[in-house]
Amino acid sequence: MEKICPYCGRTLAEGESCTCPQSVLLEHQKKQGETEGNMPRPEPEERPIAPQIDPLAMEQQAKEEEPSPSRPDEPREENTTQAPPPPPGVDPAFSQPAPAPRYPSRLTLAFENFIPFFKAYFHAPAQTIETACRHHDLPLGVLYLILPLVSFAAFFVLGLCQGLRELAYYLNQLSSMLSMANTGGQITLDLPRAILGGVLLPLGVMVVFTLGLFLLGKAVKGAMDLQSAFLTVVFSSILPSILLIIAIPLLYVSLWASAALAMLAFLSWIFLMFHTVHHLCTPAQGGRFCWSSLLFFALSLGVSAVLCGFILEFALEAVSITSPLFNQFMSPSGYRTYGW
Repeated sequence: MEKICPYCGRTLAEGESCTCPQSVLLEHQKKQGETEGNMPRPEPEERPIAPQIDPLAMEQQAKEEEPSPSRPDEPREENTTQAPPPPPGVDPAFSQPAPAPRYPSRLTLAFENFIPFFKAYFHAPAQTIETACRHHDLPLGVLYLILPLVSFAAFFVLGLCQGLRELAYYLNQLSSMLSMANTGGQITLDLPRAILGGVLLPLGVMVVFTLGLFLLGKAVKGAMDLQSAFLTVVFSSILPSILLIIAIPLLYVSLWASAALAMLAFLSWIFLMFHTVHHLCTPAQGGRFCWSSLLFFALSLGVSAVLCGFILEFALEAVSITSPLFNQFMSPSGYRTYGW
């Protein structure tokens, strides 16, 4: 039977191989495969067995390496290897590790965040107060404590001056009606004492409400510690402080309008505090939280009223009125004469 090359089509004799490049390459590959198949396979290498570590022996060796307490002056082996010198052409100062970065203090951060916090406060007051309370930003709270103290002290002192001016006007009108215009009179005000009373009034109320909110958090088992209570009271007073600043010019227009705006400021302060406490004590919401909050808010209001009475008595001692008409009205004979 004739044999034909499958690549070039040449007729081959019996036992003859074709010399075309394809046939020669195929023959070479067959011989190489037979040679590799007949070679012996290498046996897998045996891995060395890991040495067994005796923990007791290791502990005993560590004790032997430690200096004996009876020989405290025994020198210890120290690592005296030095760091390799820097490569030539490199400044040694640049080869030293960089010093650790110095972070600004919390007070510096509070000054830097004063204006951004004020802007964020007017976008979302309750959420901003809640975030500051959760982060316990005490330096920022101390900075913002100045705002309600100054605004209320200014409102109190200027309101007292305007009220005394109105009182002097009415006393003058009354004395002229009673033919006592020539008697004269004078109203004096001890300004430092009045300013001190104006600062102590909001400070005392804020201290009372701080303790009240702290006790409320303990009662309902909410996330309201003493710092959070203080920050809630302070940050909730930012909007009322702005309203009091607006109410100061109204003192010279209408005392009643200014007093109404001051009352609105107080109500907004109570509302913001209640809203913040409601969010901070979220796990304790329910009937227990509502009744406890009403109880502690009412208790704080009562204690604040008593404290404000004592502070007002101290502040109003700065007012001194010397007038024959006023003295006659305040005397027992004056009560009988004018039907008081």
